[in-house]
Amino acid sequence: MKHLKYIALTGVAALLSTSCVDNLLDQPARTEVSSDLFWTSTDDALSSTYGVYNALRTLYATDYYYDGHGEFQDTRGKSIGSIGNGNWRPAGWVTSGFSSMWNNAYTVVNRANYTIQYVEQMIENERDASTKASLEAINAECYFLRALAYFRLIQNWGDAPYYRHVLASDAEACSLTRTPIATIVPDLINDLQYAYEKLPESYGSNYGRATQVAALAFKGKIELYFASWNKNGWPELEGFEPNATTAQEYYAAAATDFSKVINDYGLTILGDGDPGTYETPIYWELFQYYNENCPEIIFSITYGGPNLSQGESLLRDFGTRTTANAQCWVMPNVRLVNRYQSTITGDFCDELTLTDGTTVPNGARNPDSYLNRDWRMKSTVMWDYESYKKIETGGLEMGGDYIWVFKEASSEDNNHIKNDASSQTGYIYRKWVRQEAGWDRTDGPQDIYLMRLADVYLMYAEAVNETTGPTTECVNLLNKLRSRGNLPALAPEKYASKEAFFDAIEQERIVELTTEGQRPFDIRRWRKAHEIWGEANGQGQTVYATDGSRVRDEFKNAAELDFQKYYIYQIPESERNRNPNLTQNIPWR
Repeated sequence: MKHLKYIALTGVAALLSTSCVDNLLDQPARTEVSSDLFWTSTDDALSSTYGVYNALRTLYATDYYYDGHGEFQDTRGKSIGSIGNGNWRPAGWVTSGFSSMWNNAYTVVNRANYTIQYVEQMIENERDASTKASLEAINAECYFLRALAYFRLIQNWGDAPYYRHVLASDAEACSLTRTPIATIVPDLINDLQYAYEKLPESYGSNYGRATQVAALAFKGKIELYFASWNKNGWPELEGFEPNATTAQEYYAAAATDFSKVINDYGLTILGDGDPGTYETPIYWELFQYYNENCPEIIFSITYGGPNLSQGESLLRDFGTRTTANAQCWVMPNVRLVNRYQSTITGDFCDELTLTDGTTVPNGARNPDSYLNRDWRMKSTVMWDYESYKKIETGGLEMGGDYIWVFKEASSEDNNHIKNDASSQTGYIYRKWVRQEAGWDRTDGPQDIYLMRLADVYLMYAEAVNETTGPTTECVNLLNKLRSRGNLPALAPEKYASKEAFFDAIEQERIVELTTEGQRPFDIRRWRKAHEIWGEANGQGQTVYATDGSRVRDEFKNAAELDFQKYYIYQIPESERNRNPNLTQNIPWR
């Protein structure tokens, strides 16, 4: 996305600054430019809308940290946007991260409401049909962005304060109560339907703005989540009553919307199932900035630079000291690697043996153990003796090839990748690690994807499976994703029943969407925490490094209350102190 990258932070700062930085809902200030002078053209409306996009960027900027709340990623410490810590105990989540996510979401809501108020006045007064249509499309963008902010709120907290107007005062903000999700969700779906009807199919080369297909895809996603909550329940959310009939209605609605996304817009996944080569899989190419505008990408938050204060921090968080002095805040673990299937059998390989020996058959430190596995693993993970190119500190110059050797990563001697991160798992990421010079570690150009076609394939398959069971169409969609990993097609027993096909869908979601912030939300809506970590007051799960050393415990001796806290976030106490009308979620009382 080129256009928004360079102007999203300009033209609107005076209009959308905050009147009180620690205010519950981060209200926009009254305009420093008279509304009679500012709100006179579509350019004015668009400038204000860019401010809403910028707020959404802040809200969704580091979604990959959510994967630290799944079982496949070690997230050490906290960084910008982090929502937990490496100790993996729910008590550790009671941090400023709650308040920042909550307030970031409401910043989007307030900026959207503020812009909608004035744009709808312009629409009402506009007599030129072409200009009116342009204003309606801009208004639809704000409806879309506001829906994404509210969706994030209900994903994390369930019921939330819900309003569609510019709040008159701090007093009004601090008098709001929580609205049930059963009320919010239909409104969000209607808003996205409105956006779908008013938005264009594309903006030509002006990428990064909400389109018709983006509105349709997120409408389907919200329908799918509401169906999941109604099917599987959400007992931690007080007053929510799941309903099997409602679940089926929303699964069917989601399937209809996803089908349109897949079939009506000529979209394809990058390579259309072609795996590329083992050394340069097309899946890896997807996560390089030069492919961020390919037909697979339905909606993303956008970044640009260098030196525009609009860069992303992917290299800092995923890279090592060898790539621009990065910090490696996130690392994959062996449980993720064990999910990558055999390119020969199409099924799971034997679990890797955790041992320090580098020649042990099937040993996790033996490079031969990784042969003939899903090529998406090659695109995502670095194991012993894998390499990438050095990027000099500052990001402006490239160096030669450096090799990852676990336990020999304290320096770059012998061209070893240097990684001084604590609690290492034996693996580092390749996915999202830039391999070009020109940008510092926190000033990258890579857009971060919030919706891509591969995800739609999998959500569509899930929705159809819940309503009718496996279909040939859905099996073929999964096989197209498997093909990009150079895997054989699914064996018939993998889709012989709803349960078997669901397992195949879950498997593809794990390996296809890792590091994209999807796994913990899947665990929650599918109610899988006990299935993964065991029962309360049990051993939980221990993460081990490739040499067999312990990295951390997860849910060890955890009470049932700890599992309940996993499923819903704590309403920030700082917000409840400002507004006593905000009730607290059950596990956090």
